[in-house]
Amino acid sequence: MIFNQIIMKTILSIFFISLISFASYAQEEWDPTDHQIATWQFRSISPSDVANFLSNENNVYRQAVKNAIADGRMKHWGLLRKVNGNTSDSHNFFFYNGFENLTDIDNSWWVDSGPTFGLKPVQSQGVLGSAHTFPAIQVFATNPKPGNYIKVNYANPTNVGEFVRLQNEIWKPFIKKYVNDSESSWAGWEVHQVVSPTGSAYNWSIATVDHFTTLSGALNSFPDGAEWPEGLQAINDLLPDGKFYKSVIYEVVFYEGTEMSK
Repeated sequence: MIFNQIIMKTILSIFFISLISFASYAQEEWDPTDHQIATWQFRSISPSDVANFLSNENNVYRQAVKNAIADGRMKHWGLLRKVNGNTSDSHNFFFYNGFENLTDIDNSWWVDSGPTFGLKPVQSQGVLGSAHTFPAIQVFATNPKPGNYIKVNYANPTNVGEFVRLQNEIWKPFIKKYVNDSESSWAGWEVHQVVSPTGSAYNWSIATVDHFTTLSGALNSFPDGAEWPEGLQAINDLLPDGKFYKSVIYEVVFYEGTEMSK
């Protein structure tokens, strides 16, 4: 228990030092994010189990999520399915849990799921990995749009702090126009920094998350072209070969939050 407390205090220190560091870099005001920490859990579910898996999450475990959100123990919960994903290509689902405060991750919110009557058998519950991130930047439409699809751009920049600073300074003002355009399929945009795991053995330390109302928007995010913002090359220069490690499109299957449900 003492060891766990030491680890948590260390993570807290690193977390808030990072926030202070980013704020000191910023040349414009940083918009607040609505949660401090998130967990990502990647799953591999066989095709024969998908129907039962989704039924269990929607009809049994989802009630625990609603209770946790109502009690303030969780801010966001989502189950996402990789578009064209299959078990031969790593994960095909992932869970996203967002918590308003870092210490909220210590609460075992799932214990309130209540009776498990109605659970259907699922043989493939493989957890392929997980990560903790903190959302450094969030941009959502002033008049909220349904984020039915997201594109996660996994990246490993050579300088994480500088990458986030430039995203805030250069890309955020540019993308805000699309997010707030009622004719655009853009519904939001985020930048997440990986808190754990970290190190040279891992191939992503940053994830930018593009939210879209439609699949066609996720597949072609700038159908009419765009006048790219000045300074964009400085962001690309921080990426190996000027590219993301990979970009993956997901469908939002289920979502629960304080202001929206799907």
